[in-house]
Amino acid sequence: MAKAQPSAVAGESRLVHLDRLRVIATGLILAYHCARPFVAAEPWHIKSYEVTTAFDYPMGIGSQFIMPTFWLVSGVGTWLALQALPPLGFLRRRLVRLLVPVVTVGWFVLSPLQVYVESTTRQPYRAPPFAGTFWDFLPRYLTSGPYGSGGWFPIAGLHLWYLFYLALFTLASMPLFGYLNGERGRRFTGVLAAAAGRWWVLPVLGLPLVATEVLLPPDLPILSWADGGWRLATSWAFLVLGFLLGADARFREAAQRWRRLFLLLAAVTLIPLLGWAPTMRELPWGAPDFVLQWSLRTVNGWLCLLVVLGYASRHLGRGSPLLAASSRLVLPFYILHQPVIVLLVLGVREWRLPIVAAYPLLVVATLLVCAAGCLIIRRSVLLRFLFGMSSPWPRLPSATTHQLA
Repeated sequence: MAKAQPSAVAGESRLVHLDRLRVIATGLILAYHCARPFVAAEPWHIKSYEVTTAFDYPMGIGSQFIMPTFWLVSGVGTWLALQALPPLGFLRRRLVRLLVPVVTVGWFVLSPLQVYVESTTRQPYRAPPFAGTFWDFLPRYLTSGPYGSGGWFPIAGLHLWYLFYLALFTLASMPLFGYLNGERGRRFTGVLAAAAGRWWVLPVLGLPLVATEVLLPPDLPILSWADGGWRLATSWAFLVLGFLLGADARFREAAQRWRRLFLLLAAVTLIPLLGWAPTMRELPWGAPDFVLQWSLRTVNGWLCLLVVLGYASRHLGRGSPLLAASSRLVLPFYILHQPVIVLLVLGVREWRLPIVAAYPLLVVATLLVCAAGCLIIRRSVLLRFLFGMSSPWPRLPSATTHQLA
């Protein structure tokens, strides 16, 4: 039986490509959310005076791998952190870093602004309409029902839903993580890793995603809710798969070895999806066409994620001072970016700029404002804590500090 080869926490080369991948994914999230005000196909917190269908396919393709990348990297980071901390110490640190931003700046600063803009500009999204000043709105926001269910208060913190559910899923997964981190679990992952050199093994590992994405009843609370383009149960599965892939370097090596084949398979499986995309969401759950099309979509998403992991392992392995600085600012940047987008669009949408000019200007302006905000945050001990950059407990060894949450 092949012996597992768990990743060493001190292996900086393993972490550097994940740090850089996280920075790139955050940039893609920025570009994605900057496009939301201009998209005709779906509502959002605010819309520009002009909308288009030009973003539909690029955003659809991006949703295949952008948020899954965050979940996968968080899973790998969980494995690495558990090599440096006892389970309770790790869990305490993660819950503080994730939930403090949600229940402080998320609930009481950033979310009220976004929900107020959505309600007062009459967007057909998730918040009921409101007429009045922001100060009139605040008491209603704090005492209403849940956002999306007739009220204004977003328990998951709007765009901070990723942090909220990462905390929840990490807590629920600790027994499984403890098993996989133990002697029997390491033997199990070692057997899988020894077989990962075959091209089909990594794609097969993603088959459970089809069950979570396609077979779960649509009325199942929380797990069947969709955010970031995927059901939350599927996002949870991405987290667990990331933990599994982090447990042995041979998984990463296999993704790197077969990256070109996975890219070809991802491109081939994407072709029919492009034709089905306009009508996929209208298919009734459980119908044969629904099962076929959403199963292929899920398989394609996993292949895209393997492509991302493989090429990142191959080409993003060199560190730099800029990378180190950027990776530490990913979390506050992520927390700031969407409210900044919403407020910028609110301020300039009456300028009636054409989309070809408005979109790049919005991207650049958001980037500059968030970068300035991050530089301010990093200089304040209190703000660093509120934005998840630090905790009241000693720092981890350097090889585990760069993970997003």
